[in-house]
Formats: sequence, C-alpha cells, structure tokens
Amino acid sequence: MFRLRIATWLILSLLALRAEGTASAAVVINEILYHAPDDLDDLQFLELHNPGAGEVDLSGWKIGGAVAYEFPRGTKIAANGFLVVCKNRLLFKRYYGFDAAGTFTGSLKRSKGRLSLVNAAGRIVDSVKYHSRAPWPLAADGYSSSLERICPTAPAEGPENWAPSPLPDAGRKPGGTPGAKNANYAAHLPPIVRNVTYYPTHASPQDEVRVEAEVHSNEELRAVELRYRLAGTGYERAETTVPMTKRAGGRYAASIPPQKAGQVLRFRLRAVDAKNNERFVPSPQDVRPAFSVYVHDMFPPSKIPLAYILNIGAPGQAPRGRAAFVYVRPQSSEPELFDFINVTPRNAGRKVRLHKDHTLDGMTVLNLIYEYMDRFVLAEPMAYEVYRKAGNAAPRTDFVRTWVDGRLIGFQLLIEQPNSAFLRHNKLKGGGNLYKCLWYGGNVVGTHEKKTHIHEGHDDIVQLVDQLNKTKGDEQWKVIKKNFDVEQVINYFAVNMVLSHWDGFFNNYFTYHDVHGTGKWTLYPWDQDKTWGFHDGIQGYDIFFDMPLTFGMAGDMPRGPWWRPGGYFSKPLLANPRFRKLFLARTKELLEKVYTEELFFPLIQEMGTRLEGEVQIRAKLQGQDARQAVAHLHRNLDTLRRHLTKRRQFLLAQEEIKKAGQFDRSELKD
Repeated sequence: MFRLRIATWLILSLLALRAEGTASAAVVINEILYHAPDDLDDLQFLELHNPGAGEVDLSGWKIGGAVAYEFPRGTKIAANGFLVVCKNRLLFKRYYGFDAAGTFTGSLKRSKGRLSLVNAAGRIVDSVKYHSRAPWPLAADGYSSSLERICPTAPAEGPENWAPSPLPDAGRKPGGTPGAKNANYAAHLPPIVRNVTYYPTHASPQDEVRVEAEVHSNEELRAVELRYRLAGTGYERAETTVPMTKRAGGRYAASIPPQKAGQVLRFRLRAVDAKNNERFVPSPQDVRPAFSVYVHDMFPPSKIPLAYILNIGAPGQAPRGRAAFVYVRPQSSEPELFDFINVTPRNAGRKVRLHKDHTLDGMTVLNLIYEYMDRFVLAEPMAYEVYRKAGNAAPRTDFVRTWVDGRLIGFQLLIEQPNSAFLRHNKLKGGGNLYKCLWYGGNVVGTHEKKTHIHEGHDDIVQLVDQLNKTKGDEQWKVIKKNFDVEQVINYFAVNMVLSHWDGFFNNYFTYHDVHGTGKWTLYPWDQDKTWGFHDGIQGYDIFFDMPLTFGMAGDMPRGPWWRPGGYFSKPLLANPRFRKLFLARTKELLEKVYTEELFFPLIQEMGTRLEGEVQIRAKLQGQDARQAVAHLHRNLDTLRRHLTKRRQFLLAQEEIKKAGQFDRSELKD
C-alpha cells in the first residue's frame, strides 16, 4: 500500500509538473508597440497572451531585454486572456481607454530589439528579436501599427509569425489591439513565403515581369498565386490572379504579361494551405501592400533629373499614400520608383513624402516648387550653397523636369525638407526638438511651429528666450555659450548678412535643440527665395545690396519697405558685444574667402548652362518665346553676379567690418 501511495504521488507530481510546464509555455509575447507615431516616445507597450485552457500565475516572472519588468506576487493571466505592461500608464490609458497592469523600465528600441519572457524559475518561456525593416513590417516603425503575433503556438523568433496591426483610415494615430485578440490572429501558422524576387525591376511595354518566391508550409499547399493590378492617374484596376508553378527547392514562379507604359504594376503573393490558412506577401496592413514596377517608354535626354508624379488616388493623410513618384537621374535609363507615398499640394508646388526605408539619397520629404518669380528659382539653391561653403548644414537642392499625371509642367526646384532625416544626414543626434520659425504667430510659441514631439510643449524655447531677455553683457554671453552652438549660429547670421537676407532674421529658418546630445541650439536656413538682392519692392532687374550691418539686432531702426524687426534670437545675440565681435569677424572672413567672384561666378555659369534647355521647354509650354526666355534667364543670373560684387563692396567699406579682427575660435571656449 505504501509503495502504491508513493507511485501514485510520483505520477501525480509528474503530471502536475507537466501541466505547469504546459501552462507556462503557453504564455507568449503577443503584441509590441515599439514606435508610436508623432514622437509619442512614452507610448510603448507589450502584451502577453495565455492561449491555454488554464489560468497562469505570473508571480515573479520577468520581462527582459531592452526593457525590464517583474510581475508582482498575485499577478495572474486568465485562460485565453491578455495582460499589458507599458512605459507610461497615464499615456497608455489616454489612448487605449484602460489601465495597463504595470510599467516597465527602459525603452523599446526603434531599429531593432530583443525581448524575453522568463518564468519564476529563471527559464526563458518566450523571446523575440524584432527589426524595423524587411522582412519585418515597416508599418510598426512609427506609422501607427503595432507588431502583432499571428499564431500564439508557433515560434516568435522569425518575422513569419508577426504582422502589422491595421493602419488608421486617416492620420497618424496610435494603433494596435492591446487587451484583445490580434487582428492578424490565426490558430495555425499560415504558409511561409520568403525571398521574393522579380525581374525586371522596371519594365518596358515589351517586357514580361517574372516573379519567384520560396513557399513552405507544415500543411499541404492548396494554392500559390501571383496577384497583380495596374495603377495610373486616378485609377487602380481590378486584381488579376495567376497560378504560380512549383520549381526545384520549394520555389514558385509566374509571369505578368507586358503592359502599357506610364503605369505602375502592383503585385503580391498569396499562399493558402489545405486547412485554409492564408498568407499575403506583402501584408495587406503594411504601408506598401504590394511590390511595384514602373512600366515606361524611353526617357528623354536631360541635363537635370526627371520626375514623374502619378496621383493614383485623391491625396490623403493616411500613413499609406495613394501616389507614386518616379525619379530618373540625368542621362540614365534607370527609374527609381517610390510607390504608396503621399504627394500633397503646397505653396507653388507639391510636397512628396517618401517612406523611411526607401529614401532619395537619404531625403524623406521633397519640396517641388516654382515660385512666382523666375529669379527665385535661381537664388534659392545658390543661397543654400553659400551656407554649405560657410560650413553650415543646409537643405540639398536640385532642378527636376516634372510630369504630373502624364502632363509635362516644366522644370522645378527640388528642396530637401529639414526633418529627422535631414538631421541624420548631417550627423546630428536625433530625438531633440525641431521648430520652424514663422513670420506670424504673435509670440514665442505662436511663431515657432513644433515639428517633432508635437504633443509636448514649447518650454525649452520659452525658457531660453526668457533667459536671453533677462540678461545683458557678460552674463548674457554665458547664457549664449551655454545654450547655443555659437560658431554655427554666427555662421547662420553672417551668411544672412552677406546675402542681404532681410527675410531670415525674424523668421524663415529652422532651429533645433539637441536635447539628448550637446544640449545646444542650432539654426538652419529655409525659404531662401528672396536672397541675393531681392526685396518685395524691387522692380525689374534691380538689386538690393545696402542692408546695414545693424539689421536684425536689438536697436535697429525701421527703414525701407524691406525692414522688419529682429527675431527672438537675432535681437539679443547680434546686440551682445562678445557675440557681435565674432559675428563681424566671421562676416568679414566670409566676404574675403567664401562669398567671392572666384567661387560663385563659375557656379552661377554652370547653373545657367544646365537650365538653358529647361527654360526653353518651359517657355514653349506657356506659349512664350524661347529665345526671350533664355535672355531673361541670363539677365536674372546677372542680378546674382551684380549682387555679389556690390554687396561685397558695400560691406567691406563699412567701418565695423574694417575694424573687425580675425575670427578667433578660442573665444568660443569656456
């Protein structure tokens, strides 16, 4: 009897341990929001799910990796239940309407991260190493989606078991399904589709497009399909299905027949097994729910890039755009297609927003514009070049010959948008506060449009302006050195001065507060069309070159139609004796070494050579005389040359410049 009792006890103990192990193993990492939209950095959450039939005690369990959390005693997750922990409970409740179970420490990484779930005995129950780029979904990287686990009983490590939660219909608002069944839930893992390839990547009207992929499944495959549709101006055709043929090595292949030029060919793959588990690649919820090929005829020769915009649907504010943008470099037959993007109207042109995993030379937002005066399209890129040659970062520019929905509109100026991508390209630490300075708004907050962390306040810039206004002399100089990258800001104002940029002291610049790096403020030029000798009262080919050295500083007196008061930064900084001494010395140095005929006359000539043909094309489109248009181009170019010569003469003759010493960087040190 005793032996029977011992044997029964051992069996029951083994069964209990097996049951505990099964229940423990059932709890999984089920959903991850690692990058909420609009810089809501604290809106991060992790969801656990228990797909098992019994309640699981999580007392002493831990989440490890990029974040850390230990579940307190008594924490339980119900059978088929969900449990959420987050970074900021108040923020989480504001957006999702219920309270999370706890708050983790640390932050989920944006580019990639590892998470683990460890039980009370120290055993890893589940883990995942996610990424923000393909084959992981892009939609979870700040586009509103969370990462959702597809099948809770399948391994979490690979991207095949994760999909983006549905995108919002409009706008960028936090998504996800915390506390509820995932939108992508499947009881069994659908077929896995890997290594999709297609050729050619852009096509002529005579080309078939060959598509191949690896497809694997635990169940017998019922169908593997290639689905494609055509998209163009104002339309997207119905989808056509082509069965894919199995080849060696688990690869499947199919071809799309030749199509007419001027269209985007969009296609995706579908695999379904005998139990009707289905997978589409790309995911229907991702920002690009299809692969894309541009079908085109031969491109015309050009000295500048070509740009084609296709408004496939009405402009929207959703993360997934309805337009396509094609960029062709000069003398190239290789178009670069950017599909499912947003193209929206802006003053004098359009704003093109690309996705962060496919940029144009690192640029994510492009402005295609042609202002109301022909002179502006020449002055603006030359102005940015002066900033760059002076050592300051400035938006990149180029000219592009543009077609919109098949209609040639002539050449435009392409300008890079100052944003997070601009900061990365210029090796500036991201995560800080970027402001656009406006001419309207009435006060510090109103005139500084916040472009990052828009849900937070303007406290940093309000406090800085207050400190500047409350101090004078050496005390103010200490405030300036503590808060500004002084040499960079001096460069900005000195270039403004040599360019007669009366419109760039009070407004028309971006300012960036490097909160997590140096802690300093820097300034970046914007809207430089009214530089190189233009103001709103200028007539014909006249130039404006006698803007005084006192412009923009506190105490400058009104004069002329171009005058406006200094800005919140320029007034105190340019009037501070220590700052002003360095500003005058740097202005003199730029006049002697940067803003010179030797450097810029060849650049002006080169710009004219590139644009002669484009000016003729634009004139013909507008019913104008092409020869007169070329003559007008060269007269406008001559205004740039005359401004440079006369501005240098005017400034170098000023007593403050004559007395200015050498620019001494040692004075910038603490």
